[in-house]
Amino acid sequence: MKSSRKITAVSVVVFLASSLLVNVATAAPRPSTKSVANNNEVKVTCKQTKAVGHREIKMAIPKLQRFNKNKVITLTTNCGDIVIETFAKRAPLTISMLTGLVSAKFYDQSICHRMINSQTAALLQCGDPTDSGYGGPAFQFDDENLPKPIINNYPVGTVAMANSGPNTNGSQFFIMAENTTLDPNYTVWGRVTKGLEIVKAVVATGTIDGGEVGRPKVKIAIEKATVR
Repeated sequence: MKSSRKITAVSVVVFLASSLLVNVATAAPRPSTKSVANNNEVKVTCKQTKAVGHREIKMAIPKLQRFNKNKVITLTTNCGDIVIETFAKRAPLTISMLTGLVSAKFYDQSICHRMINSQTAALLQCGDPTDSGYGGPAFQFDDENLPKPIINNYPVGTVAMANSGPNTNGSQFFIMAENTTLDPNYTVWGRVTKGLEIVKAVVATGTIDGGEVGRPKVKIAIEKATVR
């Protein structure tokens, strides 16, 4: 995908798609609460959410920052809080962009639209306000902190950027529910320190259509994202 200009390794684009996507039907309405369990029988209760697909917030490209310590991003979902310790020193460009997105409320009221639960991968994908799998900000930024091509290079709890090819990061990201081996093409920017049982439970419940890849059967939405 060609971009119109470059700004400190950030490109302005007209449209952004993620390589980790599949077009699936909109989820049916859910009950007010739903209890799900992961493979270790840890039950998670998901409340009804009003989150629906919507247009992305228009925002300026965040400024590149230098970090003395790791930022912490909290995703307040209808299933509970997911707390992520960022790797700000290892992925300063990514964390600069993400803190800007969070501060602009880009992620608020957005649905985690996709998951994979197969013999080779288990993850939950979030970060698209449009809920289409193709949404994102009007800019994209370069890869950094790519893992080595080894077994289980994306361990359980890892948080990484989804993309549509080299240096096409936007807003979509995924959280690993199990140790997984992937091509080393996705920027690793954090790890879950609290709430991993939520991700595991949602992924373990499966997709709406029963396949290995698709929309989660349990509707989970980021109702609010904060950074400190």
